[in-house]
Amino acid sequence: MKRFFLTALSLTFVASSLLGPATATAADSKPLVLQTSPLPINLATNPGTSVSADLRVKQNGSDTERLKVTLMKFGAFGDQGKPQLLDRQPGDDYFDWAKFDKTQFTAPPNVWQTVHMTINVPKTAAFGYYYAVVFSRVGDDVRQGGRTNAINGGSAVLVLLDAKSPNAKRQLEVASFKSEHMVYEFLPSKFDVNLKNIGNVHAVPQGDVFIMKGNKQIATLPINAGFGNILPNSNRVYPVSWDDGFPLYQQVVENGKVKLDKKGNAVMKLTWDWSHLPKFRMGHYTAHLFAVYDDGQRDVPIEADVSFWVIPWRFLGVLLLVLLVVGFGFFSGFRGVWRRAARLGRRKGRR
Repeated sequence: MKRFFLTALSLTFVASSLLGPATATAADSKPLVLQTSPLPINLATNPGTSVSADLRVKQNGSDTERLKVTLMKFGAFGDQGKPQLLDRQPGDDYFDWAKFDKTQFTAPPNVWQTVHMTINVPKTAAFGYYYAVVFSRVGDDVRQGGRTNAINGGSAVLVLLDAKSPNAKRQLEVASFKSEHMVYEFLPSKFDVNLKNIGNVHAVPQGDVFIMKGNKQIATLPINAGFGNILPNSNRVYPVSWDDGFPLYQQVVENGKVKLDKKGNAVMKLTWDWSHLPKFRMGHYTAHLFAVYDDGQRDVPIEADVSFWVIPWRFLGVLLLVLLVVGFGFFSGFRGVWRRAARLGRRKGRR
């Protein structure tokens, strides 16, 4: 499963979704609506060589725009795989390696424009370098939004460069593998797979969480289906949810939007789809993580386990109550029959 060109951190900035157009608004001007392709770019080459890529951008406004290309860098912050955009700092000589065939161009509405990016990698280069190529209006000031994946006044594409080195170290480890609760009344059961990159080059994990009941496999839940990278010296948490059960808590949707409570959490409602009755869950389960990553020579496995319970206590309480009522009814009826039989026996004994 060796891959040099894997889908990494896939982002179009200032966007409502990863696959939708990015909208950047500059002060006192019409909104700038940009769409870029490809969204992520992964490049790998040997030091002392050049590598290139074509970046495509389209502005979806109604007027012709004059766009410019700005180069920034990014690092990791938080644990959701989001990058932090940064300006060039002293010592960032790798900015000088990147060249563009054009840094300003005219962009008519709904027409794809191609910008050719070339990176001349020196012989002294090694490991990973992380570029953010920003498209914005000529004359607009592009500002990063601090510790966030948003920028004001532009839309960016991430470029991850791997300058191959014999000293490259790709190594991931499980920082933690946790279940949101140890005991669930009903599904979904939620887990956080927290992986840490302790190497010096970005790496891509891929794998599954297997839900087991005893020795029986109940479900397979993929992690990192988008092949997102973990940058060096950073953590990334992959949330996993097991929701194949009956009954099931689901998010309440009103007017096409998820309803939130006062704390900003999604409002959940217990749903009863009787066609899923065979998926009634109860008992002790184990979630087994099995993932692999390419260390440059082979696929390295990483594994972890966490146990949890599904105990539908209210359902069991109602069932117990029903059984008690029925049992009491049988007991009362049997006691009445026994008493009548005893009285008849005493009467016969007197005769």
